[in-house]
Formats: sequence, C-alpha cells, structure tokens
Amino acid sequence: MHQFSFLFFNVLTPIFLQVAAGFLIQKRFTLDIGSLGKVQFYVLIPALVFGSIYRTPLEGGQVMNILLCNLGVFVALVICARIVSRLLKLDPLRRMGLDNASGLYNSGNYCIPLIQLLYNTPFSYSIQIIVLLLQSALTNTFGVINTPQQKKSIGNMLLSLLRMPTTWAMIAAVAFRIGGWTLWKPMETSLDSLALGLVPLALMTLGAQLANSRLKRPSLPVCVATLLRLLGGPLAAWAMVRALGIHGVAGQVIVICAGAPAAVNTVVLAIEFKGDAEFASQTVMLSTLLSAISMPLVIGAALTLI
Repeated sequence: MHQFSFLFFNVLTPIFLQVAAGFLIQKRFTLDIGSLGKVQFYVLIPALVFGSIYRTPLEGGQVMNILLCNLGVFVALVICARIVSRLLKLDPLRRMGLDNASGLYNSGNYCIPLIQLLYNTPFSYSIQIIVLLLQSALTNTFGVINTPQQKKSIGNMLLSLLRMPTTWAMIAAVAFRIGGWTLWKPMETSLDSLALGLVPLALMTLGAQLANSRLKRPSLPVCVATLLRLLGGPLAAWAMVRALGIHGVAGQVIVICAGAPAAVNTVVLAIEFKGDAEFASQTVMLSTLLSAISMPLVIGAALTLI
C-alpha cells in the first residue's frame, strides 16, 4: 500500500495535474489541438528521439529484442480481442474498434512523461522511443488497414512511415553514432531544450483531447477493451520479457508502457475511415481515467518482478 500511494502521488499525480490543466484550458478557450500535435510530431518528439539515441549505447541485438517483444504483445492482444469479439458477437465496426483499442496505446504523450518521471535517463528514453516508433508504424499500417474504408495502399502506408520526422531523427542519430561524429554544441543545446518542452505540452494536449470526449456509462465492449489494454497489455509484456530474457530497466519500461491507455489516434482513425468513433472515444476516456489506479500497480509489479 505504501508503494502504491508513493507511485500514485509522486508519479501519476503530476501527470494527471498537467492533463487536468489541458482539460480545463480546452473547456475555457478551445485550443487548436491539431497545431499542438504538429509541434510535438514535427519538432519536440524528433528532438527527443535524436538526443536519446545519440547518447545511449543501445546495441542492435537489444533493439531487435525490444521490437520483437512489443510486436509479440501487439499480436497477442489483437488475438485476444478477436476471440472476445466472437464471444460477444460484435458487429464489424465494433470488432475493428476493439482490435485497435487493445493493440494501439498512448506511447507518446502518456508514456514519455511517465518514463521521464520514473527514470529520467537517456537509456530509458531510448527504449521508449523504439516502442513509440513501432506503435507509430503499427498505427499507420494495421490501424489503417483495420478500418471499414481502406483508402491507402500498403505501399503508400510504408512511404508515410519514411516521411515521419521521428524516422529520420532516428536514422540521423544512428548515422552520427556509426560515424563517430560529434553534434555541433549549439545544436545539441537547442535539441535538449526542445526535448524538455515535450512533457508538459504532450500532457496538456492529452487533456485537451479528453475534453472533447463525453464520459457516459460504458458499454460491455468498452469495459472489455479497457481491461485488455490496462491489464492484458502488461501481462502479455511480462510473458514476452521473460521469454526473450530482457532484464532490468529495459524490461520494466516495456511492461510499464504496455499498460498505458488506448491511443488517442484510435479515435482519429475511426473518424477518418468511418469507424465507430464513439466506441474509440469512450475507450480512450475510460482507460485514461482508470490508468490512475492500474498504473501504480503495474509499475510496482514491474519494479519488483523484473
């Protein structure tokens, strides 16, 4: 109980206070969430990606294990979602929504601040950045394919990944490391300053996004999707971490972030491709709120068992 209260007040409370600030500002002033997202996507996250990989000695084998582990978690959760969909006899729109809500989680404006508060080291950032890149790739491939209107070919989706600034930031950082090059000091200082601005802006953006969702009595499928996301994710991650022999901080970060709420992008996908936007919105809202309770338990278990 002491550990739960410590994690809740020292890790989760600072996060949710900033989320609440974004929520209240959105209710009062109606922020341009699209612009806030672009600042993060094109500037702040690439700065953090480059700095984390540039400074951290992650080896190719470690990166591959992290990718395999998280891909295995994703596949396991989607399989569970499909089984549940059959048992509940969900319609196609709801089934697709359950798949996306279970497998795609908020690895950006929830997990990055969380990992910063927990560890605040380049090594931990690097692990989370790899997870973020994989989740972005899955969102732009599986997330789009798993919708009623498939407006993009697989080739176009892969090209969209290459256009992502985070992809090029990662490639540039790897090139600097392989080449043994030293980043120009003013540029390094600038990137560090930009990376520091990501956490508060990401959390306030999350709050603003939640302010646009309506909270009402959740349906059974929404509850199931939330359960799979908050508890099924960490359990699947723990099994994969054990199977691949990932220990220490790397394993802890993977398990902890696997318990993050459903990704806000699942709502964007549902709106863009005519899916069940109401289901996606309700799942994001419920899983985010309940993560205040589930996440301290997941963190405590990860720190103890891994």
